[in-house]
Amino acid sequence: MLKLVYCEIFKLKRRRFVQLSVLAAFLFPIPLTYMMTTPGMAERFGRAGMFDGLFHFVLGYAVELLLPCIIGVVAAILFFMERDNDTFKNLRTIPVTSTQMVLAKIIVLFLFGELFCLLSVCATVLCSLFVPDMPVGGIGYKFLVSMEMGVFITAGALPLVVLVVFFSRTYIFSVLLCIFYSVLSLSAEAMLFKLPRGIAWGMPIVLVNMWTGGELRDHGFDLNLKEIEPFIPTTAQTAAILSVLAAASFLVIDFLYKRRGE
Repeated sequence: MLKLVYCEIFKLKRRRFVQLSVLAAFLFPIPLTYMMTTPGMAERFGRAGMFDGLFHFVLGYAVELLLPCIIGVVAAILFFMERDNDTFKNLRTIPVTSTQMVLAKIIVLFLFGELFCLLSVCATVLCSLFVPDMPVGGIGYKFLVSMEMGVFITAGALPLVVLVVFFSRTYIFSVLLCIFYSVLSLSAEAMLFKLPRGIAWGMPIVLVNMWTGGELRDHGFDLNLKEIEPFIPTTAQTAAILSVLAAASFLVIDFLYKRRGE
């Protein structure tokens, strides 16, 4: 399995989009750092809470908004390679099952999600160093939360990967599908108060967003979550829901991948 994962990673090394995606971890921290230096934000969070506020904004925009799109496009690259290069018949001659190949691709997606989240935190810390009145603190906890976010967001993006594999169209179509998925999640968050909790928890990115807010608030972040308090899941509930969703998505992807190779 490790060799399969390495092979999938090696395939991505040749793609410029992956390199640009890594650089995209710096896309939001830079303007958000500037936003935190404005008088309104400085007054809202105070000097001691500016870095926590910046970190919260980075999780909300760079990770929860951008990462599902990136995961979807990277998945399209991984799952379209055999189709584009017509190598399905060649792969069937080696002792590797399609299930193993699908599992290796999904492991790479999780690794990529972790890398993106860790780089986002590094970018946040680096940008904050250029602001004299923004003391950096709680780095260990922030890295831990970002790693949890990487797992949760990637697991929540697997239904999007199912759609990418199912339609198996062009890369442009996959990009549009990823954008629609993110916009749909943002729209659901805007209408959160009108949705039953079961529906809200059934939308992965919305679920992770609510968990993130509760997690950060419980660790001293200045967040007003009274209105969504009934919707906030525990870490165990979030992990359980996303585990079931990820397992179901894996089974569907494996079925679609086998059917494509026949």
